[in-house]
Amino acid sequence: MRRKLTNGHAFVALGANLPSDIGSPEDTLRRAMAALIPLSQHLPVISGIYESEPKDAPPDSPLYLNAVVALLPLPDEEPLSLLHKLQQIENLYGRIRTGLVNEARTLDLDLLAFGNEQCNMPELILPHPRAHERRFVLQPWMEIAGDDWPLAGRTMAEWLMDCQDPPLGRLLD
Repeated sequence: MRRKLTNGHAFVALGANLPSDIGSPEDTLRRAMAALIPLSQHLPVISGIYESEPKDAPPDSPLYLNAVVALLPLPDEEPLSLLHKLQQIENLYGRIRTGLVNEARTLDLDLLAFGNEQCNMPELILPHPRAHERRFVLQPWMEIAGDDWPLAGRTMAEWLMDCQDPPLGRLLD
């Protein structure tokens, strides 16, 4: 049975396609999921892990592993403060930012949404401006939030139905 999520939840996309100091991309994702627990008032809701082709990435990029986590932000947490905490976790797992767009990485944590908050700052745009275009975000997000979860004026199911990205493979839990 799916846990009831509210519009107060924040959603974080996780991705990895390079090994980190702690192990494989899957090991890194699972450890990062655990690192998100203290950022939530309740146990986070976690999707399965999916395998996806790199999108708009440099040639010969390895396959990505992706998931989405729903958090109930701590009292007084703001979107920008949560983003900074996510970046600290990325850094702990060896994330290096070279400036190359969509490059391979040990860990990528994207803040997709923070309740109903909307913001448009150089450092953070909410809701995430490309989430609805990416099957590797939509499919795990819909798994935990439901088909009818609203995003940018449509439901997750509607966005997913129109998404042209190749199908994802789901790893065993």
